[in-house]
Amino acid sequence: MRFGVHMAQKGGFAANLRRLKEMGFRSAQIFPGNPTAWKMGAAHPRELERRRALAEELEIRPLVIHCPYLINLASPNPDFHERSRELLRQTMERAALYGSPYVVLHTGNHGGAGIEAGLELLVETIAGELPRWPAGVKLLLENTAGSGTALGSRFEELARVLKAFPPGALGVCFDTAHAWGAGYDLGSARGVEQTLEQFEKHIGLEHLCLLHLNDAKAGLGSRVDRHEHIGCGGIGREGFRALLNQDWPEDMPAILETPEMGGPWDRRNLEMLVELGGVG
Repeated sequence: MRFGVHMAQKGGFAANLRRLKEMGFRSAQIFPGNPTAWKMGAAHPRELERRRALAEELEIRPLVIHCPYLINLASPNPDFHERSRELLRQTMERAALYGSPYVVLHTGNHGGAGIEAGLELLVETIAGELPRWPAGVKLLLENTAGSGTALGSRFEELARVLKAFPPGALGVCFDTAHAWGAGYDLGSARGVEQTLEQFEKHIGLEHLCLLHLNDAKAGLGSRVDRHEHIGCGGIGREGFRALLNQDWPEDMPAILETPEMGGPWDRRNLEMLVELGGVG
């Protein structure tokens, strides 16, 4: 596995990336701009090329792009939906400039229209947008904890979207804290085994491109998305030991999104992952 962390924006891209390299991280995830704004900000090709070259020099790969939180491709509000389409398009284009192979997207909220209507709109929107996206950048659907009207908390829902497209057109990012909140018990070796069996049954592990490694503050099946440091939450050391010691591809990226990113906890969480059996 290639352990990484969601990189803080404060302090500058180059300084933060060098810090991650010094700590022992081998991949990273970033927001391409303000995660709570509709405007991406102007692209500066020379600066983005320098960032891309630095990531290659430091062997930080993949550099993963996370979509802004505002994007909701399942929104029944026409204006909100159109703005989401445009912002995702800009995000995919920005990812290409970074040389990033993956863009992570929260599957959205149906806003009261119902799960089936929300999934239909999500599929329809991706189908219309996919031909416009740059080659070499794959959209990854991230599972959710299922709060409110969120889509994607069940593997069956993610599978419904993936199966609407040719194999490999889209992928999945599996978030451990979200899965726990949605009711997938990752707190034991048996629970991890059963969860991965369900993933294989409904989605197929060949579509799993990225892991988000986060412990969970909220209870199992609470439908609450609250991240915790590795080994300090409901999943705990036993669960992460079982998950990390699966037969993962050597280059599987695994990104931390734990609290207090950009501080001392980054190193502590990485040390815990290595201690529990990950190669890093």
